[in-house]
Amino acid sequence: MTDTGKPAPVPTAPAAPAVPKYAETIDAGYRASNRVWIRVWIYIVSGHVFVGFLFLLFYVGSHKG
Repeated sequence: MTDTGKPAPVPTAPAAPAVPKYAETIDAGYRASNRVWIRVWIYIVSGHVFVGFLFLLFYVGSHKG
């Protein structure tokens, strides 16, 4: 090896593997997003119905006897 006055190269980590490209799904975008919002509203309404039922149970239980 000859001395050229340049520092030795520092070994680096290997590059990350390339991210694969997936084909778009047929229902991607608006329709899928629409289904998510419908499901969210169903969960919100059913959650409120359940909490209302619990409130009713506590109300009836506190006024009994």
